Amino acid sequence: MSPVLLHTGIAVAGIVVLIVAARLNPVIVLVLGSLYLGLSTGLGFEQTAKAVTEGFGDLMGEVGLIIGFGVLLGSLLSATGALQRIVDLFLRAFGGNRSPYALGLAAGVVFPAIYFDVALVMLAPIARSVAARTGVSVARVGGALAIGLEVGLLMVLPGAGVLAVSGSLGVGLGTMLAAGLVVGVLSIVVAVLLHGLLMRRTWNPDKDEAAGEDGVEGIAVAAAESPRRHLPLVVLLLPVLVPLALIVAGTATETAGAKLPWLAFLADPVIALLIGLVLGCLITIWTLSRDAVERALNKGAATSGTILLFTGVAGSLGEVISRTGVGDVVSGLFHAGSGAPLVLAWLVAALLRLAQGSGSVAAITAATLLAPVVGGIGAAPVLVALAAAAGASFGGHVSDNTFWMFRTMLGLSTRGAFQVYTVAQSIMSVVALALVLVADLVL
Repeated sequence: MSPVLLHTGIAVAGIVVLIVAARLNPVIVLVLGSLYLGLSTGLGFEQTAKAVTEGFGDLMGEVGLIIGFGVLLGSLLSATGALQRIVDLFLRAFGGNRSPYALGLAAGVVFPAIYFDVALVMLAPIARSVAARTGVSVARVGGALAIGLEVGLLMVLPGAGVLAVSGSLGVGLGTMLAAGLVVGVLSIVVAVLLHGLLMRRTWNPDKDEAAGEDGVEGIAVAAAESPRRHLPLVVLLLPVLVPLALIVAGTATETAGAKLPWLAFLADPVIALLIGLVLGCLITIWTLSRDAVERALNKGAATSGTILLFTGVAGSLGEVISRTGVGDVVSGLFHAGSGAPLVLAWLVAALLRLAQGSGSVAAITAATLLAPVVGGIGAAPVLVALAAAAGASFGGHVSDNTFWMFRTMLGLSTRGAFQVYTVAQSIMSVVALALVLVADLVL
C-alpha cells in the first residue's frame, strides 16, 4: 500500500476515534490530524503549517461570508415568524410522515441552481423545525436533506458538479438534464426510504444529538416575537426569494453564454445574500423593532461562530490531504480501459471522495479519467457521468467541510453526523449506481 494512503487512513481513523470514542474537541483533533498527516507524508514542518493555515483561510474566503450571512438571515426569518409559517404550510401540504421526501426532493430538484452551502444554510433551520414540530426524527429529515442536496450538486442541472462532469464527458445538457432528473428523483425517494428504515434501528438521541457528546447545542428555530405589524408571507420571504432569484438568473445567463457584468455581480452568492440580509433587517424593523434586529443578529453571530470554526479546520485537513497528492495516487491505481466502465467510474469517484473529501472533485476526476476513451467503452457517456456522480456521493466524512456544517446546523453529535450525512449519502450512492446499471441494461 502507498505510504500516502496508509497515513491518510491512519489520520482519518484517528480523528474519528478521538472525537467519537474519546470525546475530544473536534476542532483540536482536526488540527492535530492535519499536522500528523502533513508531517508523516513528508510535507515538512514549514509546508505542513502553511497548509493548515492556508486551508483554513482559503475555505473561509470561499464560504465564510456565505455561511455567516446565511445564518444571520435565518435568525431574522425566525424572529419575524417566517420560518414557522413556512413549516405550517409545509406540513399542511405534505404531512409529517411525508416531510422527509418533500424536503429531499425540494433540495434535489428545486435548489440545484443554488450553491450547496447557500441551500444548506437556508434549508437547515426548516429541517430542524419540521423535525421538532412533527416528531419525525431529525435523523430522517436531516438525512433527506443530505441526500437531496448531494443529488442537486452532482446529478441535476444546473448543479455545479454535474455541469463540470457533463462538460468533461461531452454529454449534451438536454440529455444530462433528462437522465439526471430521472435517476436523481428515484435515488432520492428510494434512499430516503432506506435511510429512514435504518435510522429506526440505529438512531439514539442521547448519543446522536449534540448535547450528548460535547455540549454544543443544536440550532433550533427560536420562537417568534409578537409582531406589531403583520405582513403577507411572501413579503416576509423576500430576503430569501430575492437572493434565490438573483443566483438563478446569474446561473441561467452564464449557462446561456451571455455576459452581463452587473448581473454576475448581483448573482454572486455573497452579494445576493448580503442583499437578502439587508432586506431582512428592514422587514424585521418594520414588523418588530430595531432591538429585535439586534437580538436576532447577535444570536445568529454566536451560532455562526461555531459553524465557521468547524468548517475552517475541516478546510485545513482538506488542504493537507490535497498537498499529499492522494488524489493522484488513487487515480493511478486505475486505467481507463480496465473493468466494467460504469462500476469503474463509480469506484474511482468513491475512493477519491473517501480520500480527499470533495464530492465535486471526486466526480470530475473520475469523469476525466474515462473521458479519453468514453466513446469506445460500450456505455452511454451520460451513464458514465451519472456513475461518477453516484460514486462521488459515497462516504463523505471528517475531511468534508459540509460534514461539520451538518453537524452544527442540525444540532448533531459527531456520531449523529455520520449517520445523517455519511450513511445517508452512501445509501443514495449505491442506489444511484444500481439505477445506472439497470438503465445500461435497458438502453
